[in-house]
Amino acid sequence: MRKFLTKIAFYSFLILLLGNGVAFLSLYVLGKSQLYKNQFVKNGVAETHFNYVVLGSSTGLTTLDTKLIDEKLHTSGLNISMDDTSLSSHQLMLQYFLSLGKKTDKLILCVIPGDISNNEIELNNNDYRFLTEVQETLIYNFYNRLETKGLKVLTYSKYFPILGVSYYNNELFYPSIYAFLKPNKRNRFDEKGNYTYPQIENNLSQVKFSTAKVRFVNPAFIKIKELCKANNIELILYQSPVYRTEVAFPETNEFNIINHSTILPEDLFYDNIHVNSKGRTFCTLAFCEELKLIK
Repeated sequence: MRKFLTKIAFYSFLILLLGNGVAFLSLYVLGKSQLYKNQFVKNGVAETHFNYVVLGSSTGLTTLDTKLIDEKLHTSGLNISMDDTSLSSHQLMLQYFLSLGKKTDKLILCVIPGDISNNEIELNNNDYRFLTEVQETLIYNFYNRLETKGLKVLTYSKYFPILGVSYYNNELFYPSIYAFLKPNKRNRFDEKGNYTYPQIENNLSQVKFSTAKVRFVNPAFIKIKELCKANNIELILYQSPVYRTEVAFPETNEFNIINHSTILPEDLFYDNIHVNSKGRTFCTLAFCEELKLIK
């Protein structure tokens, strides 16, 4: 019996060791690629100084076209937005961007009313994409601080990468194989970090017009303001169009706000909060005109 248990323990250790080796290799390969936005910022962006960066979730990713902005205003910009995230992830992305030695004169922070008015922060669905950098203190501390329920899969991946890679196998393990074959392939964004939804007919319901009142209480937003001040970055809040909703911001002298919540014709929406490809051009051109007035 003792011999049997010894063998079980030995083979279990061997499987764990092998699994961790495969997981480490997966994260290493993925970390050298450009597949997700944080790897792209690290490995696919040669420039170190930008006139502006666009930061947000999917609304930031799909509403402002940095290539069109640069063409119209003769600037150099980058979209570092990551879909399915909130202000806590935006704070991390900005910190990560700066930790790489990159700089920007302006931060165009694309916000969502419910997010910026939320006084609690939490992990987001796509935060696992930073697992390739979990050995860095910045990323580890982010996971450790926000991962409060159940087993800290992301946090403990610093020591046992098999935890994160096995849990997010469809998002990490299989993509790492793809990244090994095509390390310069990007996941749904172009060489300037932009993405657009297709031009299709929307089927939005005919809801009544409403107003969403914003409060600047999100702790991550406050940290972003502090980061901008500490790094001499001009903060500009951008509110993208929201279907039949006017977003009302409180008055402030701390930063500029470009509020496009109600400017978009209804046929240029992709869904309630996202614009289609023509809507992106519409919003980007309008944004350029607003930005000229701020300069």
